[in-house]
Amino acid sequence: MSSKKPLLILMDGHAMVYRAWHAIQQPLNLRTTGEDVRAVYGFLNSFLRTIADFNPTHCIIAFDTPGPTFRHDHYTEYKAHRPPMPEELRSQFTHIRTMMNAFEIPIFEEDKYEADDVIGTICKKAEKEGIETLILTGDTDELQLVSPLVKVMLSHSVQGKSLYDIKKVQERYEGLGPETVPDIKALEGDKSDNIPGVPGIGKKTAIRLLKEFGSIEKIYAHLEKVHPPKVQNDLRENHNQTIQGKFLTTIVKDVPLQVDFGNALFWKYNRENVIKELKDLEFFSMVDRLPKSSDHDLESRKNNTYLEHNQYQTKCTIVDTTEKLDSLIKSLESSDEFAFDTETTSLNAMEAKLVGLSFSNVIGSGWYIPVGHAEGNQLKSDDVIEKLRPILENKSISKYAHNANYDLTVLKNYSINIQNLSFDTMLAAHVTGRKSIGLKALALECLQIEMTPITELIGTGKTQLTMDQIPITDTAEYAAADSDITLRLYRFLEKELQEKNSKKLLDQIETPLIPILVRMQTNGIKIDVDLLLTMSEEIGSELSIIEDNIFALVGHQFNLKSSQQLGEILFKELKLPNTKKTKTGYSTDAQSLEGLKIIIDQNKIDSIDSRAYTVLNQVLEYRQLSKIKSTYVDSLPTLVNPVTGKIHTKYNQTGSATGRLSSNDPNVQNIPVRTNLGRRVRKAFIPGNIRECILLAADYSQIELRVLAHLSLDPNLVKAFQQNQDIHASTASSIYGINVKDVLPEMRRIAKIMNFGVLYGLSPFGISQQTDLSSEEGKTFIDTYFGMYPKIQEYLDSIKLQVKQFGYVQTLMGRRRYIPEINSTNFNVRSAGERMAINMPIQGTASEIMKIAMIKIQDKIDSMNMKSKMIIQVHDELIFETPIKEISNLKEIVSELMPTAMDLVVPLEIKIKSGPTWDNMQ
Repeated sequence: MSSKKPLLILMDGHAMVYRAWHAIQQPLNLRTTGEDVRAVYGFLNSFLRTIADFNPTHCIIAFDTPGPTFRHDHYTEYKAHRPPMPEELRSQFTHIRTMMNAFEIPIFEEDKYEADDVIGTICKKAEKEGIETLILTGDTDELQLVSPLVKVMLSHSVQGKSLYDIKKVQERYEGLGPETVPDIKALEGDKSDNIPGVPGIGKKTAIRLLKEFGSIEKIYAHLEKVHPPKVQNDLRENHNQTIQGKFLTTIVKDVPLQVDFGNALFWKYNRENVIKELKDLEFFSMVDRLPKSSDHDLESRKNNTYLEHNQYQTKCTIVDTTEKLDSLIKSLESSDEFAFDTETTSLNAMEAKLVGLSFSNVIGSGWYIPVGHAEGNQLKSDDVIEKLRPILENKSISKYAHNANYDLTVLKNYSINIQNLSFDTMLAAHVTGRKSIGLKALALECLQIEMTPITELIGTGKTQLTMDQIPITDTAEYAAADSDITLRLYRFLEKELQEKNSKKLLDQIETPLIPILVRMQTNGIKIDVDLLLTMSEEIGSELSIIEDNIFALVGHQFNLKSSQQLGEILFKELKLPNTKKTKTGYSTDAQSLEGLKIIIDQNKIDSIDSRAYTVLNQVLEYRQLSKIKSTYVDSLPTLVNPVTGKIHTKYNQTGSATGRLSSNDPNVQNIPVRTNLGRRVRKAFIPGNIRECILLAADYSQIELRVLAHLSLDPNLVKAFQQNQDIHASTASSIYGINVKDVLPEMRRIAKIMNFGVLYGLSPFGISQQTDLSSEEGKTFIDTYFGMYPKIQEYLDSIKLQVKQFGYVQTLMGRRRYIPEINSTNFNVRSAGERMAINMPIQGTASEIMKIAMIKIQDKIDSMNMKSKMIIQVHDELIFETPIKEISNLKEIVSELMPTAMDLVVPLEIKIKSGPTWDNMQ
C-alpha cells in the first residue's frame, strides 16, 4: 500500500466471522458463562494483526442483513442449500458488533443487499476520494473489486492469507483481470452460492473461453465460433441460466449509502471502552496488541485515568549508588515482606545474564538496581549480589514473585538461594482456576490496571533488543512496576485463595515445590551424546531402507512427507479404505492411519491387498522412527549446556489444568516407554559420575485407579486394592464370570482398558476401537463393569451434577478447574466437558500425591546431608541420581515416604528399580 495515500481497511463481517468459526476447531468458552466465543477471538485476532501490519487511517465493516436480497427475488434458489447459522455462532455476531462500536468503526448494512454490494459501493466512493482500500474477506467474489486503488486480503485458513492486487488476480486466472471474475463464476458455477453454471464447463474451460472472447456477452455474440461443439451446445442450452449467473455474481456498486469517511477515521476510539469489552470476553492477552489511539487517549493513558478505579502509579527509585543500595537494604530488612523480580538477557533461565533486580515492599513504590546494562551508571554486579544475598536468603522475611521458578533459577546461578518464598502470583492464579495467568493479564483482570507491554520496551521481530540494550531509566520504570503489581496481586489473590479454599494447596504443595524444581533444573541430567549420535546414524539408515521398500512396493518414488502425495498413494493407488476427509484429500495423520490399521488388524475390513497393508505398516514405522530421531535423538545433543555439560529441562507447574507437571527443552515426559526405540533413547540418560553413581526410579502403581477407589468408595474396588489383588485380573474375572486364575492375557488387557477407560469417559465405540469387541459388546461390557463397581457410576454421576451446578470440579487439595463447556448446546462439546470433569479430580489428586512425595523426600535427603539428587519427574515416576553408597538409604526413604504421601482408604504402592541408565534398571 502506498504511504502517500490514506488507507481504508474494509471488512466483510460475515465472511470473516464464518472463516474464524470454521478455522478454530475447538470451542473457546468464557470461564464465567460457558459461552463459545471462538469466532470472536478469531475475528479480532485477524483484525488486530491486519491493523498492526498495515497501519490504516480508516476502518469500516459491512454485514449482511438477515432478510432476502434482490438476488433472491430473481432466483429463489440463491444460497438455498446453506444450512442455518449454528446457534453457538449467532450470539458471537453481537459481540463483534459491540467490539466494532467500541473501536468506533462504522458498521454498514442495507436491506435487500449483501455485504459484498455494500463493500463494492464503499470502494467506489473511496476511489473517488483518492483513498486506497484493503478488503478483508474469505469470499473470492470480491476479487472482482480489485483495482489500482483496491486490494483484497483473502483468508483461507487460520494463518493462511493472500494479498491480491491486479497482477495477483491475473496470475490466479491465467491473465484474466478482476472484471472477468463474475463471468468465470457464472460459467463454472459457484457451489457456495448455489449458482449452477453451465454443465460440463469447469474453471479451465471458462478461462479459455473468456481469454478468447472477453466476456459472456461476447461469447454468445460469437457462439458459432465456440469449440468444441459440445461446449457450444451446452452454452446454447443454458443461455438464460448463464446470463442469470453473471447477474447474481456481479457485485453492485450503487447501493444507496451515505458514507462519511471522516467518521471512519480509525485512531479516534476510546481505549477504555475497548479494554472493557476485551475484559468481558476474557481476552486479556489481546490488550497488549491494541494499537495506539488518539493523542488525547494516549495522554489519559499516561495519567492512568482511562480505566475505572485505576490508581496505578509506581514511584521508582533507581539504585545506582552505594548509599541508595544501603537505603534499599535497610528498608527491606525492616519489612516482613517484599516482592521482587529479575530483568535478564534471555527467557532461558540457565543461559540468562542478570541485567537488573527490582523490589517493592510498599504499594505504589519500587526500586530498580541496574547491574548488567550496556550503558549507564550502575553498581558492580558482584558487589550488589553480595549485599543482597543476606536479605534474599533471610528465612524470616516473606518473598513474593510472579513465575518464581524463573527468578530463582537465575539467582541460583549467581549463588543466591532464595529462602522463604511464600507466594507466587502465577501459581495462585492457576490453582484458583483462572485461564489468564500472565502478570499483565492478571493486572488487568484483577486490578483494572493495564501495564506497559514488553514489546514497547524491546520491540519485536528482527529488530528486537535484549533488556541489557535498553536505557536504565526506561527499564527501571517497567521493572519496578512488575514488583509493585506482584505485591498488589498478592493482596488480591490471597483473599481469593481463602474464599475458594485453595490456600492450603498453594502453601503446602505448589509453593514449597518451586525450589525443589529449581534444584532439579539446575542439577540437570547427563546424557550419552555419543550413543545418541550413533543412534542417529542407525535410524537414518533404517529410514532409508524403509523408504526404498515403500517405493519398491508402490512402484515409483514420491514425497513421503507430503500428506497429499501420501494420500494419493494410500487411498487411490493402493485403494485402502478412506479416512476422514480434509481440504486436500483424505487424512494421513498418525491418528487416522493408526486407527485404520487397528480396524484392519481386527478384521473389520475385508479384502485388503497385502501390498497396501505392508505399505501402511511401513509408513507408520517410518513416521515413528522419524519423530523419535528429530524430537530426541538429534535434538537432545543440541540442548546440552556448554558450561555444565548437561541438559536442563524446565518444569512447568501451570502447564496442565489438572496440576500435572509438564516439561520442555527437552520434554522428558513424552519419551515413549513401551517401544524399543523409546527405551533406546532412555538408555542415553546416565549419571553425572558413572563410576560412583547410579540411577534409581520409583514409580507409583495404578495411582489414578487408587484415587478413584478413594473418591468413589466402591467396596469391590477398595477391597481389591486392600487385598493387593491384580486389579485388572480381578476386573476380568468378574466381567467374564470366571475364576481369577483362569483369566487369559487378552481378557486382562480388555479389563485394563475398561479400568483406565472409565477415567476418560470411554464409550462403547472407544472400546471397539481398542479391542476385538463390537460397539454392542462394548456396551455390554460397560454395563457389566458398572454392575461390578456400582459406586463408581454413582461417583461419576455426582461429578457431572457438581460441575453443572457449580461450573467447576476440584481435587482433594482444592485445585479448581472451571469447565464452561458443560453448558454448551453442542453435544460433542458438552460430552468433552463431562470427560474433563471426570478426569480432573482423579488426575489432579494423583499429581498432588506425587508433589507431596517430592517435597517430603527432598526434605529428608537434605536433613540427612545426602548427595542423592532428584533429577527427573515423569507422570507417576521419580528418577534420582544417587551415589552407590547411598542407594540403600535412598530406597528406604522412598519406600517410606511415597506410599504415605497422602492418606487414602487404599494403600499406595510403588515399584523401585535402579541401574546404570534410565533404561537399564532392575
